[in-house]
Amino acid sequence: MSDTVMLDAATETGAAMEEAVAVFMLHPENFGASVAAGYANPLAGYVAGRGGVLGEASGDTVGAVFAVFEPVGVAALWDEGVAVRGAAGAAEQYWTQAADFGRKYLSGAEGLERIAALGEKLIAATPIAGLPLYAGWRAMPLADDAPARALQVMFVLRELRAAVHFNALTISGITPIEAHMLNKGPQYASMFGWAEPYADGADKKDRYDEVEQATNRRMSEIFAGALEPAEAEELSRLSTAALASLKAAVPS
Repeated sequence: MSDTVMLDAATETGAAMEEAVAVFMLHPENFGASVAAGYANPLAGYVAGRGGVLGEASGDTVGAVFAVFEPVGVAALWDEGVAVRGAAGAAEQYWTQAADFGRKYLSGAEGLERIAALGEKLIAATPIAGLPLYAGWRAMPLADDAPARALQVMFVLRELRAAVHFNALTISGITPIEAHMLNKGPQYASMFGWAEPYADGADKKDRYDEVEQATNRRMSEIFAGALEPAEAEELSRLSTAALASLKAAVPS
């Protein structure tokens, strides 16, 4: 019974947090904040900001860690972005933007302190081996106020699930473009910088399903190692509600 509870809770929490952080990352206000911080190209602010916790790495290294992005474009955006504030400065700026976005749009959600507290239990209990972006972001200091801290914790946990997923995807032999086509299709493939023609990966559909199952299974193990079943269900419920509150508050 508890295995099913943990699997469902981990899957639902992961989906809610992924979408909530994507709302922040992709919103025009966030892009505007990057421009105001000196990044003429807000995508360069995103790449340098999100990847900045890796330190003064090469663009090729950042492209490898980002995994599902077209690597040549990511490397160019990285070089453009780190020229503005450096790697550490970019990460600090992006972290500030996440906190500000949370304060502005997440303050109406219930249970933000619990989201942060339960999320931090997961973060503290999860080993960092093989999860470089997660390792970098979990070392960043969290804001003191609940709305900012909750969104930042969601951000870190999103990086955790993404890193677990990227590892499973790499092992599977599915290419990044095939993964996009099997997941959300050509619009996402284009958004992540890939040029047509797109290999559809149709012959690897079963393998992609196995990647998703492996990711969710590993995340459920992480949940089980840190939370009681009731806590996992609470985090799932509160995260889903926080996403709804965020979407209702953010202007389209």
